[in-house]
Amino acid sequence: MDINSKTVLIDSLITSTWYTIRKDIIDQVFQITPFYDKMMSGGRIKQRAPDGTHWEIPVRYAKQDQNRKWFGRGDTFGRTEKESETRLMYYIKYVGTSIPRFWVDDQKNRSKAKLYDYAIEKVENAKSSLIDGFENDMLVQNSDPLAMDALPTLISSTPTVGSVGGLARSTNDYLQNNIKSFANLTTGVSLLDEMTRMYNLCTLWKSGTKRAPDLILTTREVYQDYERICRAMQVIQTSKTERASLGFGDLMFKNTEMFWAPQCPAGTMYMLNTETLELDYDPSIWFSMTDWKAEANNLDRTCQIVCACNMICTNFRKNGVIFNITTTTA
Repeated sequence: MDINSKTVLIDSLITSTWYTIRKDIIDQVFQITPFYDKMMSGGRIKQRAPDGTHWEIPVRYAKQDQNRKWFGRGDTFGRTEKESETRLMYYIKYVGTSIPRFWVDDQKNRSKAKLYDYAIEKVENAKSSLIDGFENDMLVQNSDPLAMDALPTLISSTPTVGSVGGLARSTNDYLQNNIKSFANLTTGVSLLDEMTRMYNLCTLWKSGTKRAPDLILTTREVYQDYERICRAMQVIQTSKTERASLGFGDLMFKNTEMFWAPQCPAGTMYMLNTETLELDYDPSIWFSMTDWKAEANNLDRTCQIVCACNMICTNFRKNGVIFNITTTTA
């Protein structure tokens, strides 16, 4: 077999290998962290056909029915109609990683016995890159303006600053999540009280099927302080879900799963209603492999794995963040 034929064979083998195990790879990417696993199990990682460059998400910000009343004989009903819904525009964000192939490596692995292992190695490297990237970009807002919206942007410690979904947060209170600065407080005295307060604030708003937060994310240090407090009170409540096996804790608060995340901003705790959060993606560009391309000045070849997606929130007031938490454990 000549060199060109071998190159085409390796192109096809790696591409077919990727699409054969693509679903399993997607599952692995989003089952490796408690947040994404919770989102996936709840159907919150969802395909959504975009409206051109963005997704338009309807958001209700006021009660629709203004005419409800108790009535008696001969009473009439009002016919007032009040605007109650708007639309947020979340722009599509694109992320990808390269699978580089060096010509010399292709030749070293050209035997039938080595080709499949060679293909798997290339696919596994791409998978690892995607796992690390999605995990980090979920809890740390990437400074690149092309990056997707992360939790610190959507559930912000300054929810009256900037804009989200194309609308200013300062003039639209329905875009503002709940906040609490823990400055000048101590975990031993105030953590449980402030967690209870935040939980209740996030539960005030009735919409959807989940009124209360169903996931709490925090740092390892805050998580350890919470566990220490519970142990002293002899009231440790643990989770029995599969997420507890991921290694990021198994505690609960008010029957809500609580985990720590390595990338969580220092001194921060998020109370999340995952029914109001989505990782939307364009089904036509979701872990898709591009064509193989020859490099300009050498014999090497490269393709990319690409995704079109963004994180969105549909009800900010059902989420909250406690920040500036000073812990006592290292």
